[in-house]
Amino acid sequence: MMNSYVRFSVQFTGGTSIAAAGFSFKGAAQAATMCIQSVQTYVNSVQVDNLQNAWNIYDTLLTHSTSNDWLQHDGTLMLGTGVNYGIGTATSSPIYTFAIPLIGLLGSQQSLPLYLLNGTLQIQINWQPNVTSVYQSGAVPLLNGTTASIVADPLFTGMTLSNVQCVYDKVTPEGAFVDKVRHDMMSGAKYVFSYTNYASTSVAVVSASQVNLNYGLNVSSLRGVVMSQYNSNNLTAIFASYTGAGNNQFAGSIANGLTQYQVALDGRLISSLALNTVTDPVLSFAELQKSFGRIFDASITDPVVNLSTAASLAAGASSGGSYVSQFFAIGASAQRVNEGLSFEGSPASILNVMFNPSTTGTSTFIASTAYFLLIADFQLLIDSTGSVEIVR
Repeated sequence: MMNSYVRFSVQFTGGTSIAAAGFSFKGAAQAATMCIQSVQTYVNSVQVDNLQNAWNIYDTLLTHSTSNDWLQHDGTLMLGTGVNYGIGTATSSPIYTFAIPLIGLLGSQQSLPLYLLNGTLQIQINWQPNVTSVYQSGAVPLLNGTTASIVADPLFTGMTLSNVQCVYDKVTPEGAFVDKVRHDMMSGAKYVFSYTNYASTSVAVVSASQVNLNYGLNVSSLRGVVMSQYNSNNLTAIFASYTGAGNNQFAGSIANGLTQYQVALDGRLISSLALNTVTDPVLSFAELQKSFGRIFDASITDPVVNLSTAASLAAGASSGGSYVSQFFAIGASAQRVNEGLSFEGSPASILNVMFNPSTTGTSTFIASTAYFLLIADFQLLIDSTGSVEIVR
């Protein structure tokens, strides 16, 4: 089993007939992944992935771990990234179909050996319960740096999901190969399937003061800790206009005047760098890229644009440009080695993150929710009976 993705169709319903109404998806990437609240994957009843806040995990990976060119071309068709959908005076949208790649175990570059499993593979997708968490309306900034021209809110009250399917390539190896693998495992050897696990947690940011997160991890190979930050109101409400004031009238990820970000594992600080998005957004961005292990990878290009014109500065934009106003994320790398090993990160039982939103400079504090993406190495072990266990 390889090249897995989820195909589904969505239709927004219950709208009001408004001339020139239109919408786009929420999130920094403005992708159909906003429809997904969480994803759980089970192999033989053993949970191998638990993607809480899945929309945020996808949003962070799409904007900081892929290609901006892909987002502006392939992604517009497959995921609806940055697309402003016009529906005219209709009260429901057309039915749109999207293809979302699976991540975690089923997103591995390896092929999952189904012939070794003696049980079931289950993928559980929980959709967003409220349509206002999925779409946004108004003149919102798009991925290509322009602003949507359709401004009327269609006032959708619900959405219908249909035709949900897991699509994958079924590769059938030769019988002799299968027999040899099973024969080797009869002596007690286990099939080792390594993959990257993504976990998520969040914390409310209610004031411009220091925030602390203490989280039990218990992993032996943590690769990175990435934080993004969204205007809490914009995740639950629709804004029919974009004023640019404070860059808070759309559901992108915002820096919120962050002046400090420190990560400690079991009481040990993993970086002594002073990360300040107000004075040095470039350093915060570089450390973010390092947490993904690709700081100078030319094939990975973020959609960020550094606005430095007189007009943009007069409007209150910082030197960080769209990085601090729409595509914000900050990270700390916990990778210890880079030798192609299965476990390259740091062991961690307790994670502590301390960060400080502020009103420094031209920043206006916005009540927000900070989401943390925890990247770790996992292994799926399969024995000769088809039973599985997770090594983390």
